[in-house]
Amino acid sequence: MLLCTLTGCGAAQQPQQESGGLKIGYATEGVTAVEDGDALQKAVDEMYKKAAEGSIALEFKNTAASKDGVHFDLYLANSESNSYDMFIAIYGDNALTDQLFLSGLLRPGTAFSTITLDHALEPGTHTVYVVHTQVEEDLETIHAQVVITMEFVVTE
Repeated sequence: MLLCTLTGCGAAQQPQQESGGLKIGYATEGVTAVEDGDALQKAVDEMYKKAAEGSIALEFKNTAASKDGVHFDLYLANSESNSYDMFIAIYGDNALTDQLFLSGLLRPGTAFSTITLDHALEPGTHTVYVVHTQVEEDLETIHAQVVITMEFVVTE
């Protein structure tokens, strides 16, 4: 059995498990174990297929400004290179319980230049958590999700 990582291939030393006639060895995270070269090619083809399904290409400026703590000038986009529609939610805490904003459906190639928060932020600089959620065509199934941070600055 070949054990292949990013650094090369060698003999697998982990226990093996039968799965539909293919022996699969489980080693460490980020390692794929296969029986032969054909199985390796199949595993690589599957990885490329999954990658082609689309990842989340993020387009944003990492700061946003407001004079009243409610209306913010910013740039948040669903990149034109994305294959999926998305929703964007912004939270004031890392537990994602203080929702500040929830967008409607954002199609690829569309963006926000201003938003209105659900409640005001006090003057100062706030780290907010922006959740980008890509959805399937049914608009209910999550395809992918990424959380980033931004700085929201409220001036007096």
